[in-house]
Amino acid sequence: MTLTTMFWAVVALDVIAAVVLKLVFDSGSHGQFDGLLVAFFLVVLAAIVLTACVFPLLRTDGWRMAAFVVLLIPSVPMVFSSVASVVNRIRDERQFSGSAYFQGPALELAQAMVKGDVELVKQLIPAAGDLNQPHGGKATLWQFGVLQTYDTDASMEMLRVLVAAGADPKRDGSADTLQHAVARGPGLTRFLLEAGANPNVLDHDGRPVWWGTMGPGEDEASTELLRMMLDHGADLRLRAPDGRGPVGIAVANRHWFDACLFLERGAEWKQEPLRGGTVAELLEWEILRRGEYEIPVPERMLTVMAGLKGKPMVIPPGGEIGIRQILREASFDKLEETRAAVALLAQKPQWVRRVDAFFEDGDTTKRGHVALVLSMKAEALPEDVQERCWMVLREQVAWFERSPSGWLLKETAVIAVGLASVPGPVRERHRADFIGLRDHIEKLRKANDPAAGQLADLRKADWVVG
Repeated sequence: MTLTTMFWAVVALDVIAAVVLKLVFDSGSHGQFDGLLVAFFLVVLAAIVLTACVFPLLRTDGWRMAAFVVLLIPSVPMVFSSVASVVNRIRDERQFSGSAYFQGPALELAQAMVKGDVELVKQLIPAAGDLNQPHGGKATLWQFGVLQTYDTDASMEMLRVLVAAGADPKRDGSADTLQHAVARGPGLTRFLLEAGANPNVLDHDGRPVWWGTMGPGEDEASTELLRMMLDHGADLRLRAPDGRGPVGIAVANRHWFDACLFLERGAEWKQEPLRGGTVAELLEWEILRRGEYEIPVPERMLTVMAGLKGKPMVIPPGGEIGIRQILREASFDKLEETRAAVALLAQKPQWVRRVDAFFEDGDTTKRGHVALVLSMKAEALPEDVQERCWMVLREQVAWFERSPSGWLLKETAVIAVGLASVPGPVRERHRADFIGLRDHIEKLRKANDPAAGQLADLRKADWVVG
């Protein structure tokens, strides 16, 4: 075979591959293909077309060989993508039709399910055998039937026929069916649960399938699926591999309404491994923050909070001095303005409690601003708030150790001066943190760091460590 023949054979193969990919794109069944992949396809196609146009103009074997090599570079991904698309399409069609799992009478029943032909399903059930028997890929005819069903009464009639013929949702150990029902809607979900489906089966991540119904909604309509799961045996004692239970998962994802639902139903919360505080503290802070942002608080959250505290929760008035604005503008560069704002704020009732509520886990910048503001009136801080401020100081020193630069310690040094002025057990527990920060600052001074001159001299702080 001559070089020219091989060249045009590859071009012909590329044309076939391009047509196949175009058909896949146009069918809308490509799934994984997005705009970026389409753009890549066009670039590859353009490179092939350009090489094909140049090839006839070349006169020497050397240049033609070079063109052939250049052609192979875009041709390989073009042909590979085409073959992969065809294979995936065939696989998807076999899974959709049931031929990937079933044979003989069972396959005929599966295909009747795909058509949604209830009468034909009734006729084919006797020959199909046990509807709960695993076939290829461990799929059962019951599971396959559920996956063909929509959230309509007419569609669910087929499932009623299957159940009447012996299909038993209680024997279904797969999470796929309930996950499908949840995606379709509450009608299908309710049908499966009332038929005996287990909301506690584990999904592919090893978590109970009912955990997937948690979400940010905060009313009866948005939590309908979750409440349905709870009413049909969702086990609140189940825990994730990291030790968190449903309350911890909900709180960590800021699904507060869901967390309150669990607490109302007696879920354990005191041992939840959460960063930043206990469930009770985090819920109280969320309520207080919403007050600052003027966000309505559902009555359920207030009721649950009152139960956790043993008394009704009183939300302190926000007043004309906004915590959000103070925290947003708090910085070393605006230190005096921040001090003046804190002095006014400190005249308001329960101001520490209001500021403390903004110790949000995960928002390190805001945590630093909270600690800076609170440290300016450190003598007013209870021990638990002092502890949180010291922990922020420790975090900021850790940042400095990873990327040593004097400006990183400007606000940290101010926080340290305030906290060091409050004698007591909290300060003594953090003696090493104070000494470490002081030593870091002194090293910066000796190294003539440009920012060192602005750093507080911890050797002159109220708490002097020898």
